This record gives sequence, structure tokens and C-alpha cells, in this order.
Amino acid sequence: MSWTILADGDVIKSMHFPSVSLTAGILSLASAPLFAAEPPEPKFRAVTIDSAIQIGYGVAVADVDGDKKPDIVLCDKNQIVWYQNPGWQKHVIAENLTKLDHVCIAVRDIDGDGKAEIAVGAGWNPSDTVNSGALFYLIAPKDRTQRWEPVTLPHDPTIHRIRWARTWQNDFSLISIPLHGRGNNAAKGEGDGVKITRLPPPTDPRGEWKTEVLNNEWHKTHNFDLVNWDNDVADELLVGSKEGAFVLNWSQEKNGYSAEQLADAENGGFGEIRLGKSASGGRFVAGISPMHGNTAVVLTPPVSGNGLWKRTVIDEGIVDGHAVACGDLLKTGSDQIVVGWRAMSRAGVKVGIKLYTQIDAVSGKWRTTLVDDNTMACEDLCLADLDGDGKLDIIASGRGTKNVKIYFNETK
Repeated sequence: MSWTILADGDVIKSMHFPSVSLTAGILSLASAPLFAAEPPEPKFRAVTIDSAIQIGYGVAVADVDGDKKPDIVLCDKNQIVWYQNPGWQKHVIAENLTKLDHVCIAVRDIDGDGKAEIAVGAGWNPSDTVNSGALFYLIAPKDRTQRWEPVTLPHDPTIHRIRWARTWQNDFSLISIPLHGRGNNAAKGEGDGVKITRLPPPTDPRGEWKTEVLNNEWHKTHNFDLVNWDNDVADELLVGSKEGAFVLNWSQEKNGYSAEQLADAENGGFGEIRLGKSASGGRFVAGISPMHGNTAVVLTPPVSGNGLWKRTVIDEGIVDGHAVACGDLLKTGSDQIVVGWRAMSRAGVKVGIKLYTQIDAVSGKWRTTLVDDNTMACEDLCLADLDGDGKLDIIASGRGTKNVKIYFNETK
């Protein structure tokens, strides 16, 4: 039995995409369809594992207790909890780290012992760009079902997303991205740029954590994805911002991170953003535009040379889109896109999750499947094979619906 995780857990290596000859790619597209038959219709079995959460800001999957089974970790308003596979028993490991809400988590095995390390962003107040925010590393006790010890780390105001990233030195750093730059006008997103920083863990996690600013060019950086952009050992950062979509890549020559722009600020930039693998062996970017927007967008590379990627709208019927994931749930050889929306403060508007399947890469046709119809006000979601059957399942947390659900993949 094999376990595959496509969340923050480091169970498989980051996907990478070999360079493909443009000529060969065109000949391949011209000579044969990418799909001999339409991919199967997905089928999911929904299981609620918690119906009494408060917000469910962030959800991730990793092996927390070292039993080689992926567990679910939730960042809730006042608690950090994990649900133990396979019975999904709930364990509270941190509570009320700040007076204001917890807002994000980073979950990954960074020391190779088979057990995930966890960091938490808290003190959430998006309108306070000067004094808000907090960042913690949680030290696990011997019994990981008990309370973990929080260690306070350096942070920037409006801290919003964090992840453990593999560096060019083949170790790990904590990447932190706030929503706004320090002292910004929060409503307009104007002022200093957002400081994207990395924090390498010291030998003693209770010691000093130093910070390095990787980039401060953009405003309202809502989310980011860890990607392997150029087949080196390091995780690159795919960032969605008010100014568009960007890849931050480590450059040994420049001894720092350089930015490649994929999309501009057209239609308000990007909120959620993820990297996917296409049927032709290349890659695409999926996202929500603008931040908390109603449009699911796919970006595909330009036909020749560099420049902005082609923007294709696959759905304009989302209301307050807040979660995106990419993965091959249907075993087609290319990734599908999963999008969740929450319709916050919009009475009478349905919430849910949709899955988009690429039917024809040449025409850009995508099939839409409704996975959840109005029982999941999706704040966050991720993909992982939770039951070891070789198929990716969907894990989601709901803000207005106050629930955590697993959608077990039972596609034939």
C-alpha cells in the first residue's frame, strides 16, 4: 500500500516538467488527439469528520505521528488541531496563541524523521498593516496528541500564508508572505511592497530565527504555491498578487531570487494560484481572479519565446473563490483543477466545490463537475490519497458551514 500526499507534506517530490521541443509539441498536437476518449466522470463519497469548527482558515495533509499514514491538520480560529488517520480522531495541539485569529499553517517533515513539523501564522487583522500578526514554531512533545510548545518567531504585519520550502542547499526554510506591505493602505493595496521572507530554522528551534527578504515588489499577495520550475533541488514560489502571477526562482548567478511574470494585473490579478501538469507533458497555472473573485482562470505558456501566458476563463460562476488545487484525480495523465468557494456574507448564494477536467488541450475545452452542492463554504482545500488506494481525495474546510469534509475518490 502506498501513500501519496499533494499538500504541504513532504511525502513525494515536487513535480517537475522536462523541457519539450516546441516543434515536437506542435507535431504531436497536430497528429493525434490528446485524449483517445473523454475522461471518466468523477465520483466522490463525502464524509464529514468535524461539524463544529469555527472558520477553518487552512487545511493541510502530512504524517504527524510517524505511522506512515497521512493525517489532516487544521488551522482554526482559536485552535490548531490534527485528525488522526484512519479514524480521524481530533487532537488539539495549540490554542489561543494570540487574541486575534490563527490564520495559516505550514506542515511538512523537514528533518527526515517521518513526522511533520508545524508552524502557525496568527494575530490576523488585515486592516492593521503596522501592528498585527504573529508567527510561531510548534515544538512537538513525545506524545504528539498532547499540546505542543509555541516558539515566537519574527513576522511582518498581516501575515497570511506560510509554507516549508526546500532551498537550493537541500534543506528547509519557512517562507512567510503577508497580505499587505508594512504600513500599506489596506483598502487600496498601496504603499510599501509585501516582504516575502524566508526563515531558516536554527539548530535549537528555541534560538534566534534569522530572516531574509526574497522579494518586496508586489501588493496584496494572497496565496502562493511551491513548485519545481527548473528541475533543480529547490522549491520555487508561484505567487498570486494584485499585480498578477509570478514565479520567484533562485538564481545562483545572482545569488538571490529573480521574478518571472506570467500574468499582469488584468482583471485584478490573482488570489488563489496553483501549478498543474497538462496532457501534453507541459504545465499550466490555475487560479482565482481577482482575489476573492468569481472567475476560475487557466494560464498556459506562450507559443514561442517568453512573455505573458495565455489567459483562458473556464468558469465565471464562482462566488468568493477561496481555494484551488491541481492533481490527477482521474488518472488521465494530466491534472484536473479543484476550486472551492465560500460566498461569504452573501445570503442565499450557494457554496461548494467544482472539479474541472481538460477534455481537449487544443481547443481549451474543460468539463465542469459539481463535487459539493451547498454543503461546503470552502475556505481551503487540498488533495491527498488518504486511504492508500492510489487515487487522490479532496479535503476541505468550510467557513460558513463550520465543517471539515473528506471527499473520497471512488471514480472507476
